[in-house]
Amino acid sequence: MPLYDFVCGDCGPFRAWAVIRASDAAAECPDCGTGCSRMLSAPGISTMHVALRSAMARSERSIDEPKVVKRSHLAGCGCSMCRPSAPSVASRWKIGH
Repeated sequence: MPLYDFVCGDCGPFRAWAVIRASDAAAECPDCGTGCSRMLSAPGISTMHVALRSAMARSERSIDEPKVVKRSHLAGCGCSMCRPSAPSVASRWKIGH
């Protein structure tokens, strides 16, 4: 359930929890009880964890232009992509080869 900002004409701004389906509905002022309209407010990005904020920014950037990643290897790194396709000396002498 999100926290919305509302403004009362007599008492001023206040925050109230509301279900998303009722986000357009008026909320009662906690002081005077009158129906108040919801005011437009910025999201609480500054209170978000740094790792989550950077992950969301990365995700947002990659929507339109995904980053092309090319795998580069160092000479003689020994991984399966850089290794020659010929079997090693030890495996040539196994039974069944």
